[in-house]
Amino acid sequence: MVLTFEPHPLKILAPERAPRLILTHKDKLRLLQAFGVDVAIVQTFDPTFANVEAEEFVRRYLVDVLKVHKLWVGRDLRFGKGRKGRVEDLIHWSTEAGFEVGIVDPIELGGVRVSSSQVRTLIERGQVDEARRFLGRCHFVSGRVVLGHRRGRQLGFPTANILSRTEVVPPAGIYATFLQVGERQWPSVTSIGVNPTFGDGPLTIESYIFDFQGDLYGQAVRLYFVKRIREEKKFASPELLIEQMRKDVSTAQSILREVDPAGSLREAK
Repeated sequence: MVLTFEPHPLKILAPERAPRLILTHKDKLRLLQAFGVDVAIVQTFDPTFANVEAEEFVRRYLVDVLKVHKLWVGRDLRFGKGRKGRVEDLIHWSTEAGFEVGIVDPIELGGVRVSSSQVRTLIERGQVDEARRFLGRCHFVSGRVVLGHRRGRQLGFPTANILSRTEVVPPAGIYATFLQVGERQWPSVTSIGVNPTFGDGPLTIESYIFDFQGDLYGQAVRLYFVKRIREEKKFASPELLIEQMRKDVSTAQSILREVDPAGSLREAK
């Protein structure tokens, strides 16, 4: 069983400091299920709940409602009104209430602590391959395919224009990706940017899917980022852009051949 909060507490307590979220709430629950969590308790975090004192939270929620036998928490846990509750307090109250507390120590990779802040920074720098090491999976955005300018089709590379629901999106550039439609994952190359060759426009996410025939408009999709190929660039002519796109497709295909979707794209079915 996992206890989680919705929305993120900082969105209520300090909206100006609330982080952009790596996962949508729905995707978070799906990943918990994929990792073997049988039950996820979603506690609404609102101003009333934010005013619950730490000891009351333990006795009222953990003991009376959830009837906890053993609780695993991070070593730097802070909880309750004003974040006054600490691990030491939790252990003290748990002894009185008759349940155990397990401590999860921080995990490091190459001397760097694994955290959502670190992962978020890597993604927002475009280092999606490095973020994959920390996550144990590819970062993905969930969204829906919407109508675009159909410029890719005119250039010979029809793309799926994706409206993302995920808050953390990599920066402008060209990426080797997989696009999941239903249960199938298609190799693809994705452009994030403002289409500078044709005059700057709004930021878009456009994926060219290899060997795909069909209409995706209106469909829900997930886009998995494997590696950044290059930065976004303005070309002197559409012909030069097409030439570069051919190179990008070839590069993406080489990258994706080395990736096992089943292992790298861990996801709930």
